[in-house]
Amino acid sequence: MATVALAMAVTLTTCSNPPKAVPATTTTAAGATPSGGQLPPIIVGSLSTASGALASTFGQVVDGVQAYFDYFNAHGGLNGRKIVLKYQADDTGSPTDDTTQARNLVEQDHVFAVVGVGTPFFTGASFFAAEGTPVFGYVVSQDWNDHPDLFGAYGSYLDYSEVQPGLVDIAKTLKAKSVAVVAYDIAAQSKDACASVIKGLQAAGVHVGFQDLGFGLGASPTADVLSMKAAHADFLISCMEGSDNLAFDQAMHQNGMTDVHTLWLQGYDRDYLKQDPTDMVGAIFLEQHVPFEAAGQFPGKYPAMEQYLKTMERYEPQWTYNDLAFEGYLNAVQFVQGLKEEAATGKLLTQADLIATINKEKSFTGGLTTPVNWSTAHDSPGSILCGALVEVEPGDGLKVIDVQKNNEVFACVNRQGKVVPAPAGTPGL
Repeated sequence: MATVALAMAVTLTTCSNPPKAVPATTTTAAGATPSGGQLPPIIVGSLSTASGALASTFGQVVDGVQAYFDYFNAHGGLNGRKIVLKYQADDTGSPTDDTTQARNLVEQDHVFAVVGVGTPFFTGASFFAAEGTPVFGYVVSQDWNDHPDLFGAYGSYLDYSEVQPGLVDIAKTLKAKSVAVVAYDIAAQSKDACASVIKGLQAAGVHVGFQDLGFGLGASPTADVLSMKAAHADFLISCMEGSDNLAFDQAMHQNGMTDVHTLWLQGYDRDYLKQDPTDMVGAIFLEQHVPFEAAGQFPGKYPAMEQYLKTMERYEPQWTYNDLAFEGYLNAVQFVQGLKEEAATGKLLTQADLIATINKEKSFTGGLTTPVNWSTAHDSPGSILCGALVEVEPGDGLKVIDVQKNNEVFACVNRQGKVVPAPAGTPGL
């Protein structure tokens, strides 16, 4: 089975469009001359929905960032300089607050970078771009597109159509005769992503027996489930968050739909499994990174994932198996790699130079994901789409499935749906 990336994010790119220029900006906290033998810390901030109804879907990004910084600082930092996540802004899920908090981080707190953005409405993106502030985060909206100072975990150009080829392949592999597709109406990244899924399935001749692109966050799934049952649905693709995905799994089982596979495009978090392991059996997660379970299934094959698990267990153990925290960790890895590359030049560290340095990277992976070409990943979608599959097994377990030759966890397709080899540099090759 060939797979693709999550509907809520973006994969690698392979085109050659050059990045756009950004204002050259220097922040004193990062570029100051050491005094008295003391090396000044690099001060950064984060911007997330840490409170409100959507906090559980976005807030953990910051915890992954903090864990990696703790690990990095404990191992000497950047030539003795620590990275301090000093300001953790909360936009409460409000677009207005997001813009206000973005301005505060730059104009009031004078952060060198913002590492750990996790919010459904990233209205502050254009302000950060105008200021030339390096920003790293979780891409769920097209606010990230076309800004060369904004770096998502898997690229920064969101194209909802990218999920089509792999999901078609999964549906065909499962021999699905009637697919159900459910999404929220509150956000384009949910509704538009699943609308694209429906379009792709239908174009490939896969029957979509039921669709609801206006499901209410936290609403009862019973009515939809009964309609799915009447449509003889045997495969559910969800563009919802984890708690609603779990509610659908439970309602389906309560109504006798026990042989239906569900594909969760969000909610790869063991806390849901702890809540109801029986009803989650058969649920499938589609991931853009090396799955957590790969470290145990294939010891020594994915050392960067083994290090991630060790780091999280030491510094943020409650979020070790949380996919949002993982994205924050990967954001921090990318930020630090850019800092190291720039520090190696011996020049004064500036925001503009850091942005330019990262945008020269042609194959960032962090050992955890397929290569991201930052010379193109801001303004064009990928032509190769890769993903890894994890399935909930009987007995409260998770297992990487659809494993390729030599225990390679990633499978890839092009935009025409043809199976292609994973790009050079992919972890596990």
